[in-house]
Amino acid sequence: MKIRKIYIFLIIIFIVFFCVMFYLFGLDEIKSSKQNLTILLGHNTVWQYNEKQWLNLSKNLGRYDLNWKKYHVYSNQEYVGDYLLWHDDQWYAFDDNKEAVSLEGDLLAYMGNYKLSFYPFSEEEIEDYSSVNEVLKRYNISLSSELTSAYHVSFDFDHDGSIEDFYIVSNAFTQDEVDTTFSFVYMVKDEQISMIYQYLDGGNSFNICKPYFTSFLDVNDDSIYEFILSCGGFSISEPIHMLYQYRDNAFKIAISSE
Repeated sequence: MKIRKIYIFLIIIFIVFFCVMFYLFGLDEIKSSKQNLTILLGHNTVWQYNEKQWLNLSKNLGRYDLNWKKYHVYSNQEYVGDYLLWHDDQWYAFDDNKEAVSLEGDLLAYMGNYKLSFYPFSEEEIEDYSSVNEVLKRYNISLSSELTSAYHVSFDFDHDGSIEDFYIVSNAFTQDEVDTTFSFVYMVKDEQISMIYQYLDGGNSFNICKPYFTSFLDVNDDSIYEFILSCGGFSISEPIHMLYQYRDNAFKIAISSE
């Protein structure tokens, strides 16, 4: 009888221990396994974020169950509503009654249980060209080159209370005859230049793409900002999209549409 009570006591202790460990560790694992995020960009770019890993679904959209799901939809940085999306040659939006909804501008949509925050930004004319000239000098490019893109975006990217300036400088698609075509994206902080994106080619300015910012965002509400940089080609319908993070003192691509 005494041995039986000891067995019962040990079983109760084991059950209590199992419940405590499940509550402390197993529950978090289950919650984490159910967390996912799907981001749609433009006509054909689809990214998925799950358990801190990025996956590019863009190449085989038909393999994934993405149609007729409700997404939070943005266009040209503005939230336009929650709509059902369906993909053919591009994404089409529908309301709850499956009535078509017209969307204009650059599409960015997402669904999932990660918290996703977008931050507004505006393109501003460059008044001080000192950093532009420094970058051009680094690559032996004439300072008198005609620029088809030249602007900056001001944003406190690292939450330190000071504004960082993100510059885009390019002569892509220029009609002038040039020896070098180029596109540069870089950040200036404390008068230091951090290169983000650079592309140089020969004299044909239609062989390269022109970069632009699509979004500044916080993917999983961890107070670490990311941004999406896109690059459009002259005769390519779908731009290249790249999501950048700042890691190990450098800007790195977390995922790309390529």
